[in-house]
Amino acid sequence: MATALTLNRKSGLSPKTTVGVLLGGTSSERKISLRSGRAVLRAFKSAGIRTLALDPADKKKFQKRLAKIDVAFFALHGTGGEDGLMQKRLQKAGVPFTGSDAAASRNAFDKVRAKKIFIRAGVPTPPYCVAGPHDWLNKLKRLGLPAFAKPVADGSSVGAFPIDDLTQSRKKIVQELRQFGRLLIERKIEGREFTVGILGNQALPVIELVPGREFFDYKAKYTPGVTRYDVPAKIPAPLAKRLKQIALRAHKALKLRDLSRVDLMQHADGRIEVLEANSIPGMTEMSLLPKAARAAGVSFEAFCVWLVSRALKRKGQ
Repeated sequence: MATALTLNRKSGLSPKTTVGVLLGGTSSERKISLRSGRAVLRAFKSAGIRTLALDPADKKKFQKRLAKIDVAFFALHGTGGEDGLMQKRLQKAGVPFTGSDAAASRNAFDKVRAKKIFIRAGVPTPPYCVAGPHDWLNKLKRLGLPAFAKPVADGSSVGAFPIDDLTQSRKKIVQELRQFGRLLIERKIEGREFTVGILGNQALPVIELVPGREFFDYKAKYTPGVTRYDVPAKIPAPLAKRLKQIALRAHKALKLRDLSRVDLMQHADGRIEVLEANSIPGMTEMSLLPKAARAAGVSFEAFCVWLVSRALKRKGQ
């Protein structure tokens, strides 16, 4: 992999190639997407590759710039970026793009859909229920506590929270249901948290997350110093191998391509379960997939160029 991803003249990119970096958007993850997109733009500038920033929030400018690019790089997180809608639009327009196609993106973004796919494919994942405004109490009682709730379709831990005590959590649950309509509620795992990045069909070094907060929430993800990242994880080789194998199974079950980041937990008894797979993981200076790539000897610039090369090859360019 290190050879395939090395940034050199064999990257497949012509000096005339214009890469459109999709960033921003209108979702709750706009701020993070802008940070990701700017990091990618800097990487392409460093590599001497022509780029245009494309923000769907500016509809008029977006459409004009879309007509000027040869390939699109997805740094567009959240609704409108990871849910397959933009991928479907680009597929219809014949514009090659990095990452998964529309169907696979939708599979990963909808956490309930992803759960069902994992279960059919035999990928271990925590027991869950889908709760609405009128049935959440009965469903939560059947599932049991402690539990963990999150929106059915969102990322960056937006709206995610633990449920350890029903009385204390009741107000929070009702508020979140008013905002999101439905919640995915999983049995909470008390254990170690890991993430495995995938490039192509290979797993990158395992990362262990040690948050300085109750769980790996938005603040823990994006505030420097709040979370410790062990890159690579200080774990026995057999455990690292198991984590990589399970992450690859999740990636393939959802039919993702090019890249993903799979989040997993290990129970105290050693069992491993997949929480979710991210089809467009963050690309900020604190993001985990670029950290894992660096641990594998792949620079961020090479990582970005390699993804664009794969997209162009799919179009025969």
